Amino acid sequence: MARFFEFIKLCLLICTPAALAGSAFGQMADPPVVAPAWDVTGTPLPATPAPLAPAVPRFWIRTDYLLWWNKSGPLSAPLVTQGSINDSIPGALGQPGTQVLYGANGIDFRALSGLRVESGAWLNEDRTLGMESGFFLVGTNAARFSAFSDANGNQIIARPVIDAVSATESSYGDSSPGAFSGGATVTNTSALFSWDINGAINFVRTDQFRMDGLLGFRYLNLFESLRIEDQLSPLVDNSLTFLGQPIDASSSLRDMDSFRTINNFYGGQVGTRMTWLLDRWVLTATGKLALGASQEKVIIRGATALSSSDGSVTYIPGGVLATSANIGDYERTSFAVVPEVGLNLGFHITPRWLVRVGYSFIYWSNVARPGNQVNRLVSPNLVPTDPSYGTAGPNAPAFQFQTSSYWAQGINLGFEFDF
Repeated sequence: MARFFEFIKLCLLICTPAALAGSAFGQMADPPVVAPAWDVTGTPLPATPAPLAPAVPRFWIRTDYLLWWNKSGPLSAPLVTQGSINDSIPGALGQPGTQVLYGANGIDFRALSGLRVESGAWLNEDRTLGMESGFFLVGTNAARFSAFSDANGNQIIARPVIDAVSATESSYGDSSPGAFSGGATVTNTSALFSWDINGAINFVRTDQFRMDGLLGFRYLNLFESLRIEDQLSPLVDNSLTFLGQPIDASSSLRDMDSFRTINNFYGGQVGTRMTWLLDRWVLTATGKLALGASQEKVIIRGATALSSSDGSVTYIPGGVLATSANIGDYERTSFAVVPEVGLNLGFHITPRWLVRVGYSFIYWSNVARPGNQVNRLVSPNLVPTDPSYGTAGPNAPAFQFQTSSYWAQGINLGFEFDF
């Protein structure tokens, strides 16, 4: 009986196209049929060529080069100035001859390079349930600034502060004509890292369009630093002091203020992805939203070093803006929102390989950034290079958490392999 039904099926496959060809229906349209493996004479038919691009691959892996830009690093106040010898306090803000050299605007990190890798798989034959994961890293990039006088101390370079005793604008000079020479260097770094893992479920599917829902977990890490270094060389004895005592011209001074921030985000994530297929072209739009906890950590360090003519070096905690009043580690946790959007256009160069170009944007609602943690209200008695070091006075600068938002965006260029 089984052989009988197979025979009937074969007859229908052979006879149906010929019968329909002469009918009115056959003249109006050619309904899709599946060609048999052999024609009526037993001659093998040519194999149907495989489609250039599989509509929905079972597995995929993507890798992209990233060229991104991030939100400028905030600065609470100017950090380096140029002063005039004719002013009562050269380099202090508000003096007629003072010009801001660094800190008038935010910190521009320029273009950041990075890498992104993603992979995933549909877990069933219908391609309706799947898993995917990925990570990206952008940075680290250093933005540097420096300003120095000549060997004779010409061109006054200074660090502007607010004197906590008098509550007035003041400054610490890095150079002064005929007295001491030197300058300041400011270095900023920024690096963003993230990974996520999601389950995927298909909601809508046609021959040329898919809409998938995403549900999973996201992690982000933002590490940034701000470091200010001063170098001073006395040209005459007693022009500089260390720990309240004058030093001779054969010695030199260096000091450092360091502000570092580490932000970690942990949260649940939902999203959607829409895919349009047109021959070799693939257009994908993705949106994700993560809600969770943002752990913020601020690390403040400061130090001053005296290098003597005999080769010995003496270190003491405290610089100019980082002193015993605010040096330490500070942590807190707050709620944060992290949305991300992406748009990618791909082209199949082979059935398995696809080149793609796209744009991405990610936002983080609540982070601690180094420039926001700087407080210019300084107690002279806590600055090792101030003549009044070690005397009585207020305990400043005080630390207080300051947060802001963060974003990063840019273009990506890479490959996708489907199998």
